Amino acid sequence: MDPGPYKQRVLLGMLLLRANTVVSVDQLLGAVWPEGLPRTARKNLQVYVSTLRRIVGDRIRHASYGYVLDADPDELDALRFDDLTARGYAAYREGNLHESRGLLGRAVGLWRDGVLVDLAGNPVIAADAEHLGQRYLAAFEDWVDLEIDEGNHLSVLAQLTGQARRHPFRERLIAATITALHRAGRRREALATFEAHRQLVARELGVAPSQVLQQLYRSILVDGAEAAAPSASGPGRVRPAQLPRDVSEFAGRVEHVNALVETLTGSHGADVAVVTGAVGTGKTALAVRAGRRMAGSFADGEIFVSLRQPDGRPRSVRDVLTELLRATGLDASVPRDEHEAPAAWRSWIADREFLIILDDAVGEDQVRCLLPGNGRNRMLVTSSYRLSGLESVYRVTLDEMTDDEAGELLTGTLGPHRTASGPLQRILRRAGATPLVVRAVSTRLDALRHLSMDEYADLLESAPSVFDELPLGGTPIRERVARVYADLPEPQRRAVRVLGGLPAGPVYWSELVAACSTLFPAAAEVVHRLVEANIVAASHTCAVRYTVPALVRHFAADLSR
Repeated sequence: MDPGPYKQRVLLGMLLLRANTVVSVDQLLGAVWPEGLPRTARKNLQVYVSTLRRIVGDRIRHASYGYVLDADPDELDALRFDDLTARGYAAYREGNLHESRGLLGRAVGLWRDGVLVDLAGNPVIAADAEHLGQRYLAAFEDWVDLEIDEGNHLSVLAQLTGQARRHPFRERLIAATITALHRAGRRREALATFEAHRQLVARELGVAPSQVLQQLYRSILVDGAEAAAPSASGPGRVRPAQLPRDVSEFAGRVEHVNALVETLTGSHGADVAVVTGAVGTGKTALAVRAGRRMAGSFADGEIFVSLRQPDGRPRSVRDVLTELLRATGLDASVPRDEHEAPAAWRSWIADREFLIILDDAVGEDQVRCLLPGNGRNRMLVTSSYRLSGLESVYRVTLDEMTDDEAGELLTGTLGPHRTASGPLQRILRRAGATPLVVRAVSTRLDALRHLSMDEYADLLESAPSVFDELPLGGTPIRERVARVYADLPEPQRRAVRVLGGLPAGPVYWSELVAACSTLFPAAAEVVHRLVEANIVAASHTCAVRYTVPALVRHFAADLSR
């Protein structure tokens, strides 16, 4: 059947991708007209629906707030894929590997091409298609592992190498390809596949292959009878040491480092510590320094995992659990069930002794299911949020540095001859006294060697936006603050914009609430959420007053302007 013109096909594609689910009119309008709604959009949508009904029948029906397309697995391959994979994983959990392999193989066999390739230019369709494609790849990886374990490596090798070429960063595909090649007697090709992957991730991501992949490579080098990765508890196990490089220009925070070390290694300390603070206060650097101090205290090694993707979006718990399991030596599929997966993780490390650093957490829910159970494992979490909902944890809150600490850090990078008589306090009053800012200042002064610190202070005070005069390699400072802002619900984002119009300096709680009360009936709750996100910080100098950290204040002022 011909489903009609492009926008009508987009509408049908949306309903098919979300079959048996009500898709709201607003969602459909946004998908059909992603570039912006014309005045007649709703009327045109009704025409498209009416025309599609004449093509596909009454299975498209109106619901309370949108439309739904009724279908069953015998009619729609995406639904059939879901049904087969669900039954396949159920069989796996029951120990019936033969049935699981057959069902997953049938599910994978349904796949012929990308989803709705003729609509790939539509951003909403493309996002849904990408999500379905990721589910297919996960099922393909699980099926291939079962086939290789059954000895069918030759029959899957062609499909496997093709998928590995299309998805070169999926380590499970690379590991399965290496294993199948080696078992097929193609040892040189297996080693070459690992080396090509090692060079790719080093060049594109600046990282090394996972410990599991490296163990697999070593097992092939010694030409063992099997190409399976060594058992994590066996004598050939490699001890992970994933802590990043410790920064040399580290000033102050001595009490915090000592407290973390004592808490996580002492006999009466906590098993989880949380380091929080506003953007740029040096949470990750503090965690790494404390981790380096404790490295020798954990027999099984140190794990470091970021809880955000490179673009700042939160990582899914399943992705993080997969990385944690592989880092600790278990190359196995993470259970799909949201309760089984954390249980499998805790069971795997129950009798181990790891130091695990979870960097840049977005919220309590992201962290809670990753926490270890009873045992000797210790976890250190960093976050720009207070994570007040986590129970029984040791907490460290980082504020701005003192003038002496900031001076020590700046002198350590620029040298005493450049900073001895400089107006450091003017710079810190304007930009804030966080380690991130001080490092950016030193970078700027190192590049502008013709400027004195006085001249740079003048430049900073006259700049329309502080961020323009605070460069930093990697992620710009403005973008780091923007990530925290983007994570906030809209009421809190509106409140940040209101704060940007207030004069700098501390205020009392009542003044904060009053500033927001014209926008929000529940202004106190909005301000409380800002405190939880370290957008507003308490100051106890004389009475309890509240301040907006300098970087957040400048960001809010830019938004206000």
